[in-house]
Amino acid sequence: MSAGQDGKVKSEDSKEDTSVPSLTSKNHCCKLLQGLHDLRNTDTLCDYSVIAEGQDVRVHRAVMAACSDYFRVMLTSDMKERREACVELKGVTARGLTFVVDFAYTGKLELCLENVEDVLLAATHLQVADAVELCSRYIETAITVENCVDILNLAEMYNLSTTYSKARQYMLDNFEILAVSEQYLKLTAAQLASMLEENCLCVVSEYKLFELVVQWIRHDLENRKGYIALLMRNIRIPLLSGEELVEKVSRVDLMQNDAECVELITEAKDYHIVVSKQPLLQNPRTQVRSERRSLIMSHAHNVETYTFKTKKPGFLRDAPVPLYNPSVVVVDNFMYVCGGKYDNNENNEIATARCFRYDPRFDSWYETTSMNESRKDFVIVALDGCLYAIAGQDENMVMCTVERFSITRNEWDMKASLNHSVYGHAGCVCNGKIYISGGQRFSGCCKNVLCYTPETDTWDEKSNLVHGGCTHVMACVNDRLYVFGGNIEDNYGFPVPIIAIETYNPLTDQWTICDKTLNIREAGACVLDDKIYIVGGINGEHYYSDLLEVYDYKTNTLKAEEKFPTRIFGRACCVLSLPQYAG
Repeated sequence: MSAGQDGKVKSEDSKEDTSVPSLTSKNHCCKLLQGLHDLRNTDTLCDYSVIAEGQDVRVHRAVMAACSDYFRVMLTSDMKERREACVELKGVTARGLTFVVDFAYTGKLELCLENVEDVLLAATHLQVADAVELCSRYIETAITVENCVDILNLAEMYNLSTTYSKARQYMLDNFEILAVSEQYLKLTAAQLASMLEENCLCVVSEYKLFELVVQWIRHDLENRKGYIALLMRNIRIPLLSGEELVEKVSRVDLMQNDAECVELITEAKDYHIVVSKQPLLQNPRTQVRSERRSLIMSHAHNVETYTFKTKKPGFLRDAPVPLYNPSVVVVDNFMYVCGGKYDNNENNEIATARCFRYDPRFDSWYETTSMNESRKDFVIVALDGCLYAIAGQDENMVMCTVERFSITRNEWDMKASLNHSVYGHAGCVCNGKIYISGGQRFSGCCKNVLCYTPETDTWDEKSNLVHGGCTHVMACVNDRLYVFGGNIEDNYGFPVPIIAIETYNPLTDQWTICDKTLNIREAGACVLDDKIYIVGGINGEHYYSDLLEVYDYKTNTLKAEEKFPTRIFGRACCVLSLPQYAG
């Protein structure tokens, strides 16, 4: 460095610096606030007064205009308050004003349940956004059963959307505890009706919910009895047991004296009368009250579950008869379990035509009409409210036939057959059409892909799989088909795994190979939230797998989601919404 003619220090390796570094003091802001706070405490340089409830609070105009939009407009525009020495605030408490002014000088708020509403009122009135945010955050941490309705109302009054949502969710999560508190009786009819609509409302049963609503109405009968229809239409009365419906609900005077409630009871009774028609009678009141989406795995008597949100396994009610490796499909949250091997013997090759329907609403099984033909190793899909059973085999032959089950008519009828017999193939619905791929034929594993159009009852050939094979799985996400795993056979009839993952674009009729691989066969697959879940099956070490793996097409990632306590046999799996209290 050297001194120039003007006496300034210059760098030796440059004629003149073109930039000057900016250095920041870590303590400046804090010291500035502290200095302003000290000046205010001694009424030094204070040039304005803010008055609330007769109490005079001395401030600096510049400080208040800097942190309050209310004062910025007042003190920088051509308003009369700009020329005056004070302003009196209406609708703001002195306590609230004092806390907000202290916040302007310190950035701190000492909040408690006793003062937070006063502070929030003042902060909102004066448009001090940071103080409003601190009040909101404090209130959210203070939500309890004893104050949740009060906080909900407070949040609604001051348009605190996040706080409102958290208070409401707390009430939904703790509804039965809330219902035995004084806060429950403070709910408005609109608030209660809104909560009754929610699938995430935590309650042990719909009958319990019915009792709680009746309790709320009777607390102020004269003023609340007119809301009974509004509330009862959001209770899922068809999901009550027959005894609860006939012996209890129907005999409540409030229900008998309201015409709409009488209609709701009639609707529920009709729902119970013809079990086979229940899938045709679906509406919001017949849906399971739950956000619990669960993987269902059916084999023999056992029906295992895995809840995605909680990552907990469980069991449903046993199937009426053991069905080994059946085919399953879901329609309106009813699980249909059809075909497979039967006769109480896993090693028995006798196929069955029997079909059963599981209803998570009542945790019950119902035997529906049997298929026209016994089938195992076949594909079953649902399209436009009908089931389609495609090809497969029985103990005597490989099949090419296709039959459709009409839920409306409760019967199976034959549809156009395939142009070849096949079993161990895969299938799914995509863009309103049914696709099947691969499978085992008399000549060995095949690559064929067929597409069914229900409007014309015709099958059309599409581009073959790249690798072909059987015992693979296929699923549709984002209007594309994805094929995972499977095997071909070597010259000695032993399975050789296919590890490539293939994807098909129906618009271009073209298959491509993904850059991920999976060595699995005889697995199950289902789709949830645009992700494909691959369940169990036989892995590359020739053992039944205990893994649940998930493929995300958006990120092209394949990962192990869960390791089950037992190995998963067979390909029968699906996704159901289960009640909160189910196994």
